[in-house]
Amino acid sequence: MFMESILMKKMIFAASAVGLFVAGSAFAQTAEIGTWSGFRKGAASFTFDDGAPSHVSDGGPLFDKYGYKATFNVVVNWSPDWNGFGNMAKNGHEIASHSNTHGQNMSGEEASSKQAIAGKIQQKYGVITVAYPNCNVPNKSAVLQNYVIGRICNGSWQSQPDMMSKDGPSDWAMASAIMTGSTGTNDFKGNMQKAVQQGGWISFLTHGFEGKNNGSATYSPTPIGSIEDGLKWAQQNDKDIWVAPMGHVAMYIKERKAAKVEASGSGTITVKLTHNIKDNVSDYDYPLSIRVQYSGSTANVTQAGAKLESKVEGGYVYFDAVPNAGDIVISGEGGSGPSPESSSSVVAQSSSSTPTHRSSSSRVGRSSSSTVVRSSASFEVSSSSTIALPVEQASLAAIAVYRSSDNYIVVEGAKGMAITVTNSLGQVVRTTRGLGFLQKVFTGAKGVYLVKVGGHTFKVSL
Repeated sequence: MFMESILMKKMIFAASAVGLFVAGSAFAQTAEIGTWSGFRKGAASFTFDDGAPSHVSDGGPLFDKYGYKATFNVVVNWSPDWNGFGNMAKNGHEIASHSNTHGQNMSGEEASSKQAIAGKIQQKYGVITVAYPNCNVPNKSAVLQNYVIGRICNGSWQSQPDMMSKDGPSDWAMASAIMTGSTGTNDFKGNMQKAVQQGGWISFLTHGFEGKNNGSATYSPTPIGSIEDGLKWAQQNDKDIWVAPMGHVAMYIKERKAAKVEASGSGTITVKLTHNIKDNVSDYDYPLSIRVQYSGSTANVTQAGAKLESKVEGGYVYFDAVPNAGDIVISGEGGSGPSPESSSSVVAQSSSSTPTHRSSSSRVGRSSSSTVVRSSASFEVSSSSTIALPVEQASLAAIAVYRSSDNYIVVEGAKGMAITVTNSLGQVVRTTRGLGFLQKVFTGAKGVYLVKVGGHTFKVSL
């Protein structure tokens, strides 16, 4: 018995050395964090500089058509269409800084440009991404005190690789982006394919569009048709490539690298997801994609009592959860959770080895823009589903509701708020509560749905 105890301690120590703690006789990894959202194989971000009129009239609607969102870096003193960009923020796009004046170097404008844009555009954390005019890096310390990430141009200009790794740029104040257009590339598909093959993150830098109203964004115009071709390919390969705004991908990477996930239980499973990287820029509460070993055919997944969208596939249950937002509970008919020998607490590191958690239905060409509508319908959370979470002290104007590329209704900026989804027949199909930066709240049949959040009602088409 003594020798068996010594042997078990050695086995546990060996497993801990590679980031996995196992109790019992089995070494199966029970809980994992996806390297990329949805357990996809690579990531891509589309960024647009200068705040051109065409970004509002043409760029935003194009991305909405495919359910994708982009980052638009505006110059404060170039009179951008604040109302237009504000509406884009309400529909899930990231509005970011490109300085106040677009001088040779934006040193001294790191904080003031952020504040100026935040005074015009309502977003949960305000402005968390900055792109440097003329690709000249300003005061790095000031950048990282105000932003989650700072973007340069082609990485080769600054001795950085154009393709960022799964862990992001080597310097978070110097994230690279490939220039597009007449002095760059229009091969969006090829570069996203490389991101998938290499498991990395590619970012594109676009100014104006050929033949469109670009205002001051006249450098290296890009055919908008080339971007659309790239988005078509991305949607056809949505299980492999995650397309999201630069600030969103940056938060996901930082959280994933710092997070710990623990799963315990054999019937009802309890999962704990935590990290400790909150700072003055962000709470870092972007949802991470999780999979937990699961033997049932159906699952009910909640976090702090709030319903999470989930999918059972290949012996795992997949879902997105917010770090530090409370315990995640998995239950369901026929669900026995981890095998008995591995039912004790398991700590696992991230993985990207499985298919994405997504809907398989085709959605090319359908509009994803959401519309705010007035509704007299009331909604009350029953006592059995009431969730004791602090209500976010933020303006309702910071809420965004839209359809994602994988056909989910997504709600941003609704932390602590009750959310209800009603179908066209007036039937409530989902009740939940906001947990973090954003949340997938429902996916279902094609049709129009009303989403009520904090007294506002939004209309979304799936």
